[in-house]
Amino acid sequence: MNRTSGLFGWAGWLKGWGSLSKISQDHRAFSRCLKAWGGVINSLDISRIDRDERLLRGVEDEVEWRDYGADCPPEGRPRKSSIGSIARSASSDRRKGLWLMAAAQSAIQAAAQPVRILELGTCLGAGGDYLLSGAPVGSTYIGLEGSASLADFTRRRLEQHAGMDVSVEAGPFERTLPAVIQANEPFDVVFLDGCHEGDALRGQWRDLQPLLSPNAMVVVDDIRWSQDMYAAWLHLASEPQWAALDLFRMGILTPHDPAIKGGDIRRVSWRQRA
Repeated sequence: MNRTSGLFGWAGWLKGWGSLSKISQDHRAFSRCLKAWGGVINSLDISRIDRDERLLRGVEDEVEWRDYGADCPPEGRPRKSSIGSIARSASSDRRKGLWLMAAAQSAIQAAAQPVRILELGTCLGAGGDYLLSGAPVGSTYIGLEGSASLADFTRRRLEQHAGMDVSVEAGPFERTLPAVIQANEPFDVVFLDGCHEGDALRGQWRDLQPLLSPNAMVVVDDIRWSQDMYAAWLHLASEPQWAALDLFRMGILTPHDPAIKGGDIRRVSWRQRA
């Protein structure tokens, strides 16, 4: 798998992103998410998470963890890294965090009640921190993380969100995701940020679709990680019952607004609309 890297690698993606999208994007279906995004820019929670992330990037304590990501064997690959290096290379940054908070808040607007959140690939818990910061008290968060040490770190980090039902399960997704599927409980927000392989993403999408609420927001991270991941993203986003918003490094999916007629769906990228 050839991971996107370097100036020229990303420049090639930028050129394609500026053209008309290959997928339909129902902007009315995203209006609540876009409105929420504007509302969280100056959030005190964003400032607090920014501060926490800056502190984490300076932590040189080492942790042993197991990597189940792209190109790793089924049993995972043992690694040893400092907390700071993991935070700098793998944690959700502020830009992604704004969209995660917006996705949670838009789900609240649709559900008018506490929401259920699922995250695949928690790393050090930054994504979960953003998601729970956008959710109301009483919401449920389930995180799946391959490495037991990182899952424990995430669990302890997210305990600061009082009044939330937080659980983080450790182990490869092949072992932990089936239990979530079998529970057959709906989710309002899903963040897919685990194994960066196209086939794995397609499989997760296939298994999770029956559990998504009618107004669910599904955030897919690193859609241009590789050609393989981008092909999988296009597969997900091209399904006719789903609207897609391409944010370059990540994408968001939500069911098409049933009130929208086919002729009202415009083929526009977020970059062109902004």
